[in-house]
Amino acid sequence: MKILQIATLGDEEAPIFAGIREYPVSKLVLIHEPEARFHAAEIGRKLGELQIPVEREEIRNPAREMYEVVAQIIREQRDQYDDIFINVSSGRKLLTCSAISAAFVNGVKAFHVEDDVPMMLPVLKFSYSEVISPSKIRVLQALDDMGGEAGSLSDLSNASGIEKSLLSYHLRGGRKAKGLEELGLAEIDRGIQGRLLIRLSEMGRLLLIGHPREGS
Repeated sequence: MKILQIATLGDEEAPIFAGIREYPVSKLVLIHEPEARFHAAEIGRKLGELQIPVEREEIRNPAREMYEVVAQIIREQRDQYDDIFINVSSGRKLLTCSAISAAFVNGVKAFHVEDDVPMMLPVLKFSYSEVISPSKIRVLQALDDMGGEAGSLSDLSNASGIEKSLLSYHLRGGRKAKGLEELGLAEIDRGIQGRLLIRLSEMGRLLLIGHPREGS
């Protein structure tokens, strides 16, 4: 069984090796900040001696970059492996918390190592994007194409190709389904003359990162 393991890296390397012992890997991807660059290279050297390939991804702003990096790794390498795990044990809190959120958004298993013992975290086994309908994804993509904001329902309707009454349902939701606003993927305000001002939220933007467009 081929396993790809993604791991955050800070000052501690012990959780990295504990994770590898518990879940033998075919490949390891280390995500680290600039100050851990040398440390990441050293781990890569040690694992290279064990014939375990290691890739390194350096990020400067975990809160903004983690989702994109994890989504890209999964998108490009998912078909090459039977399973993917994320080790969120090493690194400062912002780095590890961002990795947990990325695991949730992408539906990937995550674990934490404490006292040299790995423990699986209760991350859902399906991607957040899998519970969003294709029509709602279309609305989010249209907002993204408009620079993240639509000045009216009519403008968004034209951009998305979805009729206004149905578009309102996707945004506001109904008795049987939550809308994009309630899901936290879009924000709605009243603009000039009562027009709806619709914005793509940060979570909506992050969800699109891991959701390639048709034909891409």
